[in-house]
Amino acid sequence: MKISKKILAVLLAAVMVFSISGVALNVSAKNDVTPVVFVPGIGQSQTYKYDDEGNVIADWNLLHPNTDFDTYSITDWMTFAKFLGELVVSLSMQRDVIQQSTINDLLKVLFSDHLRDENGEFINNVVTPNYPCPVADYDEEALDIFNSRIPCQSLLDEIGAENVYVYNYSVFSNTMKNAKGLNEYIETVVLPQTGADKVILCPMSMGATVVNNYMNLYPDAGRIEKVVSVVGCWDGSDVFADLMMADYDDNAPDLVYTEAINTIGLGDEYLGYIINIAARILPKQEVDNILDGAIRGFVETLILTNTSFISLCPSARYDAFAEKYLSTPEMAAVKAETDSYANAQRNLESRMKYQEEKYGTEFYFISGYNMKFGDSDYGFFHFFESFDETNSDEVIQISSTAPGTSFVPAGTSYSAEYIADPSHHVSPDGSIDTSTCYYEDQTWYFEGQKHELTDNNTALEVAFKIALGELKTVNDDPAYPQFNDSRNLRRLTRDYLPNAKEILSTVELDATSKAKLEKCVADAEAMMKRTINDREADDAIIKALYDTLVEINTQYNIYSNRYLPEEEDVAMTIVTKILEIASKALLAVYGEKGFADIFIK
Repeated sequence: MKISKKILAVLLAAVMVFSISGVALNVSAKNDVTPVVFVPGIGQSQTYKYDDEGNVIADWNLLHPNTDFDTYSITDWMTFAKFLGELVVSLSMQRDVIQQSTINDLLKVLFSDHLRDENGEFINNVVTPNYPCPVADYDEEALDIFNSRIPCQSLLDEIGAENVYVYNYSVFSNTMKNAKGLNEYIETVVLPQTGADKVILCPMSMGATVVNNYMNLYPDAGRIEKVVSVVGCWDGSDVFADLMMADYDDNAPDLVYTEAINTIGLGDEYLGYIINIAARILPKQEVDNILDGAIRGFVETLILTNTSFISLCPSARYDAFAEKYLSTPEMAAVKAETDSYANAQRNLESRMKYQEEKYGTEFYFISGYNMKFGDSDYGFFHFFESFDETNSDEVIQISSTAPGTSFVPAGTSYSAEYIADPSHHVSPDGSIDTSTCYYEDQTWYFEGQKHELTDNNTALEVAFKIALGELKTVNDDPAYPQFNDSRNLRRLTRDYLPNAKEILSTVELDATSKAKLEKCVADAEAMMKRTINDREADDAIIKALYDTLVEINTQYNIYSNRYLPEEEDVAMTIVTKILEIASKALLAVYGEKGFADIFIK
């Protein structure tokens, strides 16, 4: 990776400054507090791209397509031209002639900021910064990102921001390097600055793969006091394996011709119907071939050189993945690394018990369950094989986030005979059995909780109380039962409540409106203090506040671009209805076929 002298100078200066501040922290840090290190999941770390002068020219937290067309070379434009040419030929011949190499080359152009060289370094000036300091010393931008993605003010208030750290890493990265980086971060940053000899690790989602491999590579480091896992991906996600292996649901090829396309979440219903119709331009089999090629290209260009994603493959499905993608001699080095991690997944329970018995490490898990993949926000997951076979937080199956937990598909229940067996510990809804969980008494479950669990303040309170030593088992406090309902406070805490309080403090409302808004605010705050969640009741309170904001904004015109009553776009409604009728008529008359299948064959 090419980094200008200016960037190196800045980085060295930062290290020197933070090293000095670390000495000061040794004096001011609370000696009786074990530092907490968050290990974020997908989308929680920010990545930056620099130009040769050291200026930030782009930043992202997940996937970054390079749309800066001024930077494209003649070769890049020729790649686009080749792809478009093959697409035109495919349409004219009604047969897929797009070469796999063309797809791969196009993806390399579009996602060049995720590509690595032969040494495993990004080919562009791309950095995911790991701040060599606690949250207390973050600059304004870094602090804003942290607060928005890992809301933990109550933890900061309790142990001090000087005792809270974050180990960042790029989503597109190397599993081994991430684990080694975490070890280095603990040994050279956290422990020297705090004076502690152990840390509390809080992996979130993909972060569990980093912690898992850290324990795999450094089994006798002896640095972990506790692991507090928040929807951690300890044994991969079946839906990611489906994606990488192109394992579609039996009905998936037909879904592009039905209303199911709207479950992807395009935002506008009419787009779904347009896709329903446009998908018929090519014969059905050719559409399937193009989709297969796109997925294979994604894996070959972005996944195989960024093994962090391979770590999301469940251990039971890894051998099939390795056979498909890692069997060639040039993949030998990658396979050696991923083989090691797959073994770490398979031996997770024994390695956790080793840490527990030898170093006194405590393990805790917080999970969501009883959702199918893509039940709410990720409709694209409906296209994959395990969509309706799982019990998950709609992204990761419960047996991975709460290791060892048994389940039947979401929305179903174990039989009455199974539940009646006292050796089985079945959840109130009947869909999971906790008796097989590795740490049954140290695992909390939230039914219907989406993977973005940071918007459930009760779940976060459980995590913080565990970190503080106030919760040891699910039996310690009835306010935090093992089984609880879900909660989603994203819009409430980030939008509705702040705006409501702003209106109450700055706007002269009439007595009726003021009393109504004050009551809604009080109801919302009281709800947030309750630790026994009731999703239906909670959502009703949030909606009441929103509706009141709409009423007041309509009357007083406080916010010009929000809290407005929905107005029907008559023209778009008509267009959408016409497209819907056309799409459904084609489906009813011709079924799941392309136009060529209908009129030519």
